[in-house]
Amino acid sequence: MNRKAFAALFILLTLPAAFFAAAQGWKADNLSILDKAGKIIFSTPVPFGFRFTTSYIHSVERTPVEDEYALCGGRLWVWQERVKSSNAGMPCLKPEHGLYIGTPEWMIFQGGRESWERFFLRVGNEEFGRNKLRMPPFGETELFKRLPEERLTIAASADAIVNSRTTGIEALFGKKPSEN
Repeated sequence: MNRKAFAALFILLTLPAAFFAAAQGWKADNLSILDKAGKIIFSTPVPFGFRFTTSYIHSVERTPVEDEYALCGGRLWVWQERVKSSNAGMPCLKPEHGLYIGTPEWMIFQGGRESWERFFLRVGNEEFGRNKLRMPPFGETELFKRLPEERLTIAASADAIVNSRTTGIEALFGKKPSEN
């Protein structure tokens, strides 16, 4: 076997092994939703900067509130909060390092540099909260119907890409992945 053929064969045979070894170290952001016992209800790898929205009806003001989060580097960042009124514990000042944007429909509080590895989401019911979750490309789910009065943990992590899998779509969104 000539030298060029041997080099080509060597590269061809070692490339898959090198790729597998590299993939063990490549990190992917993952978003997980856990129940109060810590059992994973839903989990999926997401692209850097992935955004999702939680929404609910404020228990005192009885007005809608939407919180939009971005997942970056294994952390959940508050991207913006949208409210219809600013009383009873709802935001009324722009966040430090953030913006206030007034529109005819919403008061928007954007930025602020707050991030966490996880946060808790208390799901209400038909009367209080009416919590929803919007998560493209999976769609929107009415958490208050699927998981009434549950305390959920929304968690971010950066895990090896080879260990990242999407699970729980049907349990959380009521449809199979092929129905998206």
